[in-house]
Amino acid sequence: MPNRPYMGCEIPEIAMYTPYVSGKDGAVSSNSPYASSAGLEILSQGGNAVDAAVAVSLVLGVVEPYHSGIGGGCFHLFYHKESDAFYAVDARGVAPINAYQDMFLDENGDVDAGLTEFSGRSVAVPALYRAMDNLLKKFGTMSWQQVSAPAIRLCRQGFKCGFQYARISNTAEAEHNRDSYEGFRELYLHDGKPRTFGELIYNPDLAETMESVAKNGADWFYNGPVADEIVQQVNRDQGLLVKEDLTGCRPKPRTPVRSSYRGYEVVSMPPPSSGGTHLIQMLNILENFDLGSMGFHSAESIHIIAEAMKLMFADRSVAMGDPDFVEIQQEKLLSKEYAHKLSAKIDPDRAQEFAPVEGIEAREYAGCTSHFSVMDRFGNVLVQTQTIRNWWGCGIVIPGRGFVMNNTMADFSPKVGVRTSQGLAYGMANAIRPGKTPLSSMSPTIVLKDGVPFLAVGAAGGPRIITSTLQLILNVIDYGMMMDPAIRTPHMCCLTKEQGLELENGFSPDTIRLLEKKGHRILETTSFGNLLVLPNGILRKDDTFFPGGTSRADGGSGALTEFGTIALDGLCFQP
Repeated sequence: MPNRPYMGCEIPEIAMYTPYVSGKDGAVSSNSPYASSAGLEILSQGGNAVDAAVAVSLVLGVVEPYHSGIGGGCFHLFYHKESDAFYAVDARGVAPINAYQDMFLDENGDVDAGLTEFSGRSVAVPALYRAMDNLLKKFGTMSWQQVSAPAIRLCRQGFKCGFQYARISNTAEAEHNRDSYEGFRELYLHDGKPRTFGELIYNPDLAETMESVAKNGADWFYNGPVADEIVQQVNRDQGLLVKEDLTGCRPKPRTPVRSSYRGYEVVSMPPPSSGGTHLIQMLNILENFDLGSMGFHSAESIHIIAEAMKLMFADRSVAMGDPDFVEIQQEKLLSKEYAHKLSAKIDPDRAQEFAPVEGIEAREYAGCTSHFSVMDRFGNVLVQTQTIRNWWGCGIVIPGRGFVMNNTMADFSPKVGVRTSQGLAYGMANAIRPGKTPLSSMSPTIVLKDGVPFLAVGAAGGPRIITSTLQLILNVIDYGMMMDPAIRTPHMCCLTKEQGLELENGFSPDTIRLLEKKGHRILETTSFGNLLVLPNGILRKDDTFFPGGTSRADGGSGALTEFGTIALDGLCFQP
């Protein structure tokens, strides 16, 4: 049998490899095959990356309501091919007008976890719909009716419960919300019990809400009856919202952070997301080492990457906040000279501790976020990370509207040095102020090669967002991987030496022993051997898109072929 070329290799036997999902007319990568299918459906109808992104965003709020939805917010980065320009938007959600610094403290001055995590006081202004509306009006080509159709269809016709939905409906958070908040049991559980894998789920209330927005525009959501109902319901449980918080909701344009890595250009999300700045900081540190010659997942390369992560987190814990309220030494953090000085601190033979005294302590942190990437045939790229923060947000459901509210306010520093539930501690730079955005780790990132978008990447999962997004870039650029294996290969994370080095299943026992000799404390992951992090992305080679979906959840990615067909993970073609 003659050899046939595939991805630059001569393949003698057709059964000796698994081809990557690919297409020439666009691609979508997300944590849900439903969402990826929706985005590809829009692209197949002639829509662009923005049209597809709005559809993906809405569908994720339907099928993953524990991660994100219209009661929450997002950060996104958009590359507009026609103007050759990048647009970064902070729509995470700001503190309400009536918010104040000590709002999460009890009468003794201690942090009240009930207030920070589960009360109406934890709700920031939900900005997702406004951000999507702004995108669609400025760069989209389709109407709200068109881009809302896939999400509305799933709400009315139903969707199958995936593994994550079943698992996260069987958590302490779900039990608390079931017993505490009107409507949660009926909307997100099955007769008050956890959902079951494969069961059909409907949400007609959310369908009606989205239909009203599709008909009347996003102003209806922020100025009309829904806004009144949000204020009323949130304030029933110690909330601080006023109608003006909703009517005045304005996502904030930001200037993207940019740098280079081994000849590639990296563009990412600026503060108040810490992700982009510190992602670039780690890349700048690692540029001083020849990771490729060290070998993928060798003890030598893992050690260097782990030390770079610790150096980054040491800075992050004291250096970041909303730039509208605090001065950030961003130029220094992005500086290659500063990174070179940091790289000199790395001892190739010994693990060190770099975190400040009040830094990050060990604890588990869930991946309560959703990321997606879209590339279209026109050259546009959109990467977005969206969230309601905790699983199920604060748990407060807006009756008759089909969605749950965020608890984004919990990402502020309730008190100097006290850890958030994501395991992070900050100083006063992240203190609560009205109109301020809390600090985040979200890292939607675009990498260019010779001025052309090459990678669209990001992740979900608390502080691991930054470290997993880093590894996607390293795996492709330093180790020559395609996007699918770059995502699926075991990932790692290290916040501090004391906290330990987290390694997913698949690292060699010999390598682990060598790392332990260097002084690393190796942490076991979950019982399934995975970290609670959900990376995904798209790689573009020449004129072909190669998406990769996370293997750590229900994730799905797909591409639109030049024949108008949709190929999803597993080579499942749709007409």
